[in-house]
Amino acid sequence: MAFKKLGLAITFSPTGKALLFEAKRFCDLFGAEIVFIHNGERTSETETKLNELISEAGYNQSSVSLEWVKGDIADTIIQKAEEKNVDLLLAGALEKENIIRYFSGSVARKIMREAKCSVLILTSPSVNPKGFKKFCVSAEYSPQGEKTIRSAFQFALKENAEGFTLIRDFHAPGLAVTVQDSGSFDKVEAARKQWQEEEEEKMKLFVKELNLHGLEIKIVCLYGKEGWEASNFARANNADVFAVSGPAKKVRFIDRLFPHEVEYSFEKLPSNLLIIK
Repeated sequence: MAFKKLGLAITFSPTGKALLFEAKRFCDLFGAEIVFIHNGERTSETETKLNELISEAGYNQSSVSLEWVKGDIADTIIQKAEEKNVDLLLAGALEKENIIRYFSGSVARKIMREAKCSVLILTSPSVNPKGFKKFCVSAEYSPQGEKTIRSAFQFALKENAEGFTLIRDFHAPGLAVTVQDSGSFDKVEAARKQWQEEEEEKMKLFVKELNLHGLEIKIVCLYGKEGWEASNFARANNADVFAVSGPAKKVRFIDRLFPHEVEYSFEKLPSNLLIIK
């Protein structure tokens, strides 16, 4: 899947300036056009300052679009991105937000959950951006899971990535029964190993059917809490970007108290986060 139109909320903050430079790299990488979205009153002074920032980051003024919106920041960004048919929306976020902001929902997290297009969250944007070399992808056996893997793989090819890892975290209900019935560590460990081997074989078949070429694909299967294990692996292995499938439906407050798989990545970003929708 190619990202042909990018979207970015443009601000005057240091992070906003860094995001402009990051977005320029992605425009060049994908050969994409970009839509800038500014929330605020349109004045000649503000417009001049924004255009100066855009020029400083290396954009050709004739090839960009600057859209003006007013209202709730997250809602207006999401609406304008949909209106302009944006493929990939870029945003910045703190790597760890406090518990109050997580439950109430920051701008970045609302965009992650509710944007109709794919989203790339950058945890440490820089005016001197670097390419992504280590990709980790949460693997699901579903059409959306396949789309996520293919999109991340095409991204990795363009980046000339050095590592592409598919992570399948799984939970085996039968293992709990084995623990209760046997009470034997050896039997439990044998059962866990069997589940692991079966999952690895399924993943090998799944990857073979995807027929992806150009990068070596590493497969990792982890038993444990679905969603958390993959996110934790990406963090522990210093991934440059972690790709996940977007939520299938709008996330409710109760879902944040008892997180769905993807919410673990939203709660504590393991790295730059690519959400494919």
